[in-house]
Amino acid sequence: MTTQGPDSNILDAETINWRLIIYPLIAAVVLVLGGLGYYFYQQDQKDLREIQAHDATVQAKTPEDLVKIADQFANTTQSDLARLNAANAFFEKKNYDGAVKEYQQIVNNSGTAPELRDSAQLGLASILEATNKIDDALNAYLSVAHRGKESPYAPFAYYAAAGIYEERGDKENQRNVLTQAASLDSDSQFVKQAQAKLKSLNPTPAAAAPAPSPAKP
Repeated sequence: MTTQGPDSNILDAETINWRLIIYPLIAAVVLVLGGLGYYFYQQDQKDLREIQAHDATVQAKTPEDLVKIADQFANTTQSDLARLNAANAFFEKKNYDGAVKEYQQIVNNSGTAPELRDSAQLGLASILEATNKIDDALNAYLSVAHRGKESPYAPFAYYAAAGIYEERGDKENQRNVLTQAASLDSDSQFVKQAQAKLKSLNPTPAAAAPAPSPAKP
């Protein structure tokens, strides 16, 4: 039988303390690596779904095909693009009910990129205008226009709203929205058109004619 002295007790205590420090660290590292592995796995799966949705979209033949792809690959960017393309195709065919349904789903989806939501909102505005729901169309255009510099579609939305005001003969509101459009991106064609339209609404006063020279005796 081996007798353990005080030194061996000290060593045992040091070993236990070492394990108390190292084991939790090892467990923490394992958890972190496991979490990273799961994150990258999820990213890979997400990327794979985006690729699959893109490939399916390219092969789609009809708006109905695009809707099925959008539903199948929900919560992906390609899903939103497929739905927007489907809505645009329905609109071109004058299937306004089908277009409104798909545009509305995009607008109502808070997870969709703001630019795509703005594009869908303008699609809704165009349908409302085409079906003679002018007040609703105007509100839809202005909802995008009022996003200003945050939306690349704001210049067009302002210009479209100005066109409605012009048809109504409402020059005050026409001038107001054109002024707001003119303050946006100067490279935008719609901003340039708004600036030109403003000049025609606010012509420069003609220069006063010079006073006649006094008659010579």
